[in-house]
Amino acid sequence: MKKAILVTSFGTSHRDTREKCLDLIQREVEEKYGSENVERAYTSRIIRRIIEKNEGIHIFDQKEGLKALKDRGFEKIITMSLHILDGIEYSKLDDKFGKISKPLLADDKDLKKIVNNKEFNDFEGNDAIVFMGHGTENAADCIYQKLQDEYLKAGKDNIFIATVEGKVTIKDIVEKMKGKGFRNILLKPLMIVAGDHAKNDMSSDKKDSWKTILKNEGYKVTSVLKGMGEYKFIREMFMDKLKDVYICRGTIHM
Repeated sequence: MKKAILVTSFGTSHRDTREKCLDLIQREVEEKYGSENVERAYTSRIIRRIIEKNEGIHIFDQKEGLKALKDRGFEKIITMSLHILDGIEYSKLDDKFGKISKPLLADDKDLKKIVNNKEFNDFEGNDAIVFMGHGTENAADCIYQKLQDEYLKAGKDNIFIATVEGKVTIKDIVEKMKGKGFRNILLKPLMIVAGDHAKNDMSSDKKDSWKTILKNEGYKVTSVLKGMGEYKFIREMFMDKLKDVYICRGTIHM
């Protein structure tokens, strides 16, 4: 039975972080499973349109990608999710076409891997880290709080998680940090790519960016524009999740 993999993410219109994160993960999948057996898809219609307009590249959505692989003779297709949570974007993935790998943060073991990785949690000489997560309007948003709790359990009470669109905001974190004696803050994206949110909402000089908000509170702020996909251990986590479903029996229905 011919088997294929559809590497599926929200996507990004920022070429630099796309190459460092999404494209890198895809290359590693191709190296392991064969480039002829791999295709990519983005769930964001807006991003697909921007890329096609600016770069002349058509990127499939999940349904198009599955059909393209089916037309190439593949009988079993795995959708490899590059999403962080089982949130709104992950829920868009349609499992009637085949198995879907789990998102990055699917259980407590995943959370502990994030908390315990030294490189990912490197303070780079700063007093505290503030991670920017995307956030979601569905129940999966609670994962950010669970991750925060794991940091606290590990004694890392100077690492904070806020979201752009979730329950916990940067203003909540500003309140939590008051009176703790922090002076130097490191901002990092808790996102697969360092795209629009990381560059504009987190690191820009706009009056409502996280960097500006923290500076106005008297902190010295350093931003790191490094998507999670650039970290080897994150890519390995995704590859392990792919392997879990790749070795399972299953068929597709078109």
